[in-house]
Amino acid sequence: MPSNKALIVLQENSGQTPFDQNIPASIRQQATAVVDALAENLENLLATIQAAGRYDVIHRLTDNSCTRAQLLDALVLETQNQRKIDLIVLGHGTSEKLFLKVTPHLRGGNGASGNIRSLLPDAQARGVNSLKLRMVYMCNCFGSTLNDDWLAIGAKSSVGSRELDMMPEPMTTFFLHNWVTGQKVKDAAKNAYEATIPFYLPIYPPTTEITYRTVEVPYPCPTLTNPLRMCTKRIQVPDGVKVTPHTYVKQTELRVAGNQNLEF
Repeated sequence: MPSNKALIVLQENSGQTPFDQNIPASIRQQATAVVDALAENLENLLATIQAAGRYDVIHRLTDNSCTRAQLLDALVLETQNQRKIDLIVLGHGTSEKLFLKVTPHLRGGNGASGNIRSLLPDAQARGVNSLKLRMVYMCNCFGSTLNDDWLAIGAKSSVGSRELDMMPEPMTTFFLHNWVTGQKVKDAAKNAYEATIPFYLPIYPPTTEITYRTVEVPYPCPTLTNPLRMCTKRIQVPDGVKVTPHTYVKQTELRVAGNQNLEF
């Protein structure tokens, strides 16, 4: 039975790890080794999703096909086909900017031609009133800074990392699996993020700090007139351990904009 849904995969890096180049090389190398061991899971999941009929069609806009023009073509085509469109973005980015394989890159904000928000008027010029874009998930760094732009062109929900995305896989695979199996988008994002953290603990270990509490303890302080006199003093005693996630783990946290309860 037709699903009446389409998936667009916009993949700038042909499977390579989308880490910000400002990150120390040693960290990137270790994280890349983890991703390389897991990245094929996403391809396997896409094949499974397609075979299971979750989507009528999957557009793989990879390598030289990863362009704004081809993204617009796919959005217009599937809108004309009356299909709900989900978009998965695999690539690099900075604040308010998504890198494509072929320039111009996609920018956030208003006013610039060729940016994300101008996809809508460009589509309208080709005969569609509104885009049937439903959900956008991005693994590019600073994806959350573009959430408002996808919503502005009609997406019901958009998901991206708070700052750097240092755990792109298997988080993307986990999210997509959670999404197509019926989890609300907010839960699909939260669960994917939390399930990914253990894979990166050897690379991004948390810091631990012993916590203390203040207690009063009695002690003898005799005097000539009161040899049994007791006094009290305050001391610090260990109370537990505070665990603080690594900064890269905290920056990767997924932020969901739009309809938090959106379902597949």
